[in-house]
Amino acid sequence: MKSRILAARYLIILLSILATVAHSSDKDSQPDTLIQSSAAATDRLVLNRDEIDYLNRTPHINMCIDPDWMPYDYLNEHGNYVGINADYHQLFAQMIGKEVNIVITRNWYESLDFVKDRKCDILSSAAVTEERKRYLAFTRPFIRYPIVIATREDQLFIQNIESVLTKNFTVVKGFSIIETLKQKYPTIKIIEADDARTGLEMVASGKAFGYIDTVATIGYQTQKYGILNVKISGVTEQHYDMRVAVRNDRPQLLSIYDKAVASVSETEKLNILNKWISIKYEQRLDYSSTWKIVFAISALFALLAYRERVITHYNSRLKDLNRELEQLSKIDPLTGIANRHLLNNTFIKEIARAQRYHSQLSIIMIDVDHFKSINDNFGHVAGDHILKTIAHLMSTTIRTNDMVGRWGGEEFLILCPETDLNGASQLAENIRQKIAHFDFGIFRNVTVSLGVAEYQDKQSPEKFVKKADDALYVAKNNGRNRVKTARR
Repeated sequence: MKSRILAARYLIILLSILATVAHSSDKDSQPDTLIQSSAAATDRLVLNRDEIDYLNRTPHINMCIDPDWMPYDYLNEHGNYVGINADYHQLFAQMIGKEVNIVITRNWYESLDFVKDRKCDILSSAAVTEERKRYLAFTRPFIRYPIVIATREDQLFIQNIESVLTKNFTVVKGFSIIETLKQKYPTIKIIEADDARTGLEMVASGKAFGYIDTVATIGYQTQKYGILNVKISGVTEQHYDMRVAVRNDRPQLLSIYDKAVASVSETEKLNILNKWISIKYEQRLDYSSTWKIVFAISALFALLAYRERVITHYNSRLKDLNRELEQLSKIDPLTGIANRHLLNNTFIKEIARAQRYHSQLSIIMIDVDHFKSINDNFGHVAGDHILKTIAHLMSTTIRTNDMVGRWGGEEFLILCPETDLNGASQLAENIRQKIAHFDFGIFRNVTVSLGVAEYQDKQSPEKFVKKADDALYVAKNNGRNRVKTARR
């Protein structure tokens, strides 16, 4: 069911490819590089005093766009701003009550430079990246698109991008997906292209394996420039969230645009989508070309549906295997608590956190008294039962943010974040008493000895553990069944 819903969603997006081919470039007659608005902000926006004062002293809003990113942003040969984003910004301008000037740039990368230099107040749309946060702030998303991979037609379908990371990919320079991909796949090889057409032509000529962008952009560019030996071969896990990006020294403008984005109704969103997928100029269509496109879209839809079914099957099996692997790699098979590997990893993280935030951290080392004698006299089955029972008793005694694990043999370790020596010592004493008074069913008392230590700044993990271990052996040498704390 999930795969059919997802495939249907992709089909709706794919229809925009057909729509952009059907649209003529001069179908809109908006004023040259200007988005007009009503005289004042509409009643749809509830603005506060600071926001109203900002608009009153602002004659207009300067906006940078991507001048060649159809079907989203485009300055046509007449200088008109058209595209899906243009329709949204027409709505925003009407709500806000201010004219929006389009600042002319040569490409998207120059638009980023312009807004960085404060030559623009906003970007028509941009994704959030850590680098952009230095000079931009972002509204909530007004629309979301999946990111796909286009390759030559002779390439197989890509089920997972990780399977082709040795290949070269091309992405438009300045596209936020570059930073996202590099963070998730550090070894990915990306060649930055000046624009979508250049990137797709690199793939068509074999200079790059794949081009990464939104499906509608790829569809429009391949049809417009006749790049016919390229197909969509894979769907990534990434999405492009369209957000209005506002220079970060204009907090009032950011809140105004965020309210405008929130005020767009679902009907208005559908109207914009329908405008770009409806075929209004039938007399201009080449029907033979249209049916080829319809066939290609249908084939891609079927491919996506098949891919989703295959991935769903393998993902289900993979999740089962991963759960089994997690049990083996993190959980002690006898006691069901953390094993030495998980304890070590968590231990290092907690020490790093204690160093960074100067917080307290204590550990408790526990050893079962005379455990060899228990095994010798009552058998290993009884010994295993005692270890499992002690693990359960400790697990039900510690706090939520503590961790107990099996350190090895009959030794256990408890990590106590945000806990000083006195607090850990009290916890250790509670555990000691609980175990000492518990009936293990072997006709003799079972006790434990415990050593407690508190972390000291810049102390190595080895020395920290040794302090607790030394305290434990002091407890054993002093008669067992007792708690000893390490000296600070």
